Amino acid sequence: MGSIALAIAVTAFLAKRVGLVEADVFALSLASAGAFALIALLLALIAFHRIWTLGGPGIPAALTGTFFALIALFPPALVAGMLIASPGANDITTDKFDPPEVKPQTVATEQPFLTWTTSVLEEKVWPVVSERSLSGLLGNIEPDQRASDIVPRRYRIAPGRLHVAGAKALENLNWTVVDELPPDLLDAATRLQAEGATPVLGLKFDVALRIRPDRVGALLDVRSRSRTPLRDVSTNAGQIRTVFAEIDRVLLETYGDIGRLSVEESDLEETLEPELIETPQSVVPLPGFKPYFEDEVEPEGVSPDVSDLAG
Repeated sequence: MGSIALAIAVTAFLAKRVGLVEADVFALSLASAGAFALIALLLALIAFHRIWTLGGPGIPAALTGTFFALIALFPPALVAGMLIASPGANDITTDKFDPPEVKPQTVATEQPFLTWTTSVLEEKVWPVVSERSLSGLLGNIEPDQRASDIVPRRYRIAPGRLHVAGAKALENLNWTVVDELPPDLLDAATRLQAEGATPVLGLKFDVALRIRPDRVGALLDVRSRSRTPLRDVSTNAGQIRTVFAEIDRVLLETYGDIGRLSVEESDLEETLEPELIETPQSVVPLPGFKPYFEDEVEPEGVSPDVSDLAG
């Protein structure tokens, strides 16, 4: 029984990793593996009790079944624990009041089992977890949406150039751009949307970049949304941090050390004083030439040999 549970768990993991099954089938397979593993543990306990009280062979088989069952029980327990400990972490954005738009790209909407599981967690499990402060027992994990670094960022660069840097960053991360609003002007608002996959289970997620002109230069908002409630080692907050880090690296390689500022929500409406880039000049600069037309009629009383600046 323990070997059956382990075989189901390994097969479900490999099938999900290569994309042969959907998230719902993967979750149901893990639930079946967990059920077989619990049955194997129960049978092993019964065997140990009979051997202890009545004697006889069977200890190696009971130990082997227990070992297989514990290995098979680890993935379902890990997935269930991540679902309980990370409520609402499947959609993270730097601007929760006006998040960037994410256009649906083959989103897996047919997930009845996961949808039902998430609704049960929202109604019955997560309120109990918050009341008993289970997050404190888990190491005081701060919710991803309230993390201090998941905020909009200002860059001292034109939006068009930041758009190019963002597209290069997504390319370096091997994420596929599925939707784009390229800049028609250097200071026009733009957007990018890319599709990526988590490193272990290959779970699909969407990342949207929204770039708007700002008094400093450009304002960047990022949103990461999972297509399934399942969790992996990389979270949506981690995807946003990865995007920020890769954009900073691309800008550093291209332009050198330029300023970028994290923006708090209360600072979005503040008026910023424009910075003076060039030093003020003491005299008004004169053009190097005077534009003219060849067929222009000279005014009467003015000799064509006399310069306009003479006098």
